[in-house]
Amino acid sequence: MDKNLYVKDITNGSDVSSLFLIKRSDLRSKRGEQFVHMTLADRTGTIECKAYGNKAVEAARAVKTGMVYAISGVGKINQNGELHVFSDSPETLDSLLAGPVTVMPGQETEFLFTPADIKGNAAEIQKVVASIGNSDLRLFVACCLDHRFYECPAAIRRHHEYLGGLCEHSLETVRIALNLVETMPRTEINRDMVIAGAVLHDIGKIFCFDKVGYGYVPNDTYNLIEHITMGIMFIDEYKSLISESQLLQLRHIIQSHHGIYGDVVPLTAEAWLVNQADGASSMLRSIVDDLTETPKGQKKKGLRSEKFLWKAV
Repeated sequence: MDKNLYVKDITNGSDVSSLFLIKRSDLRSKRGEQFVHMTLADRTGTIECKAYGNKAVEAARAVKTGMVYAISGVGKINQNGELHVFSDSPETLDSLLAGPVTVMPGQETEFLFTPADIKGNAAEIQKVVASIGNSDLRLFVACCLDHRFYECPAAIRRHHEYLGGLCEHSLETVRIALNLVETMPRTEINRDMVIAGAVLHDIGKIFCFDKVGYGYVPNDTYNLIEHITMGIMFIDEYKSLISESQLLQLRHIIQSHHGIYGDVVPLTAEAWLVNQADGASSMLRSIVDDLTETPKGQKKKGLRSEKFLWKAV
């Protein structure tokens, strides 16, 4: 089977028989019937897929996320108005059991979806880090950033869940935070610490994803330890570069950036600022991305934001 159909071309009722990268996969059940639930991807976007059949349990266990598989089915709009691929023929489950398809060198880009400008965002965030006035703190932040930071997604499903999503989210967070600093008068906020905290608040996520096949997939650290603990442990590797006071403030920003939903509540202005900027970036990105999949003039609950949204005509 060749790559002859792209996600952007799938419509309600269209026949689907092509190659797709499987970003996520698990076994689910509805009304007592089990099925393989997958998120398919190619360079044009992502789409959910449900594959039913007697071999669903075995197929779900056999799937290797981050790899390319042959998928057959039909485009279908469900009761929530969401377009997905539906398959009840044995062909898709057999192809999952048969294993991933070998992709020819150079064809990997056909299956990699990201709306992020990975190179551009990397250059922009490096520019922001370079603007840190304190030379010790500037070097510290630069040392914490490696290729994983620029390539990793920021989440599995909610926001910035694509290649380069972590860097894009961090760049949005630091830009929002700095704009708030410049907008509000009579504030004594440490701009350098805001930059450092905003850039590094999710740095622990580089340990929560592994490069598998052609994409990043969550590992056991994602569920068992989570990114906040990993972030604090990671920045401690470079603690000799900055003062104890700076390290303490950065630890606090990272540990408290979930605000009232975290184990530690922000206590400094810089920590509250990063918390608010982080929330604005993650929520607005989820809403905006959900609205791209919402028909005009229709109210619909977004998959990422989990909020009911309406798209203006």
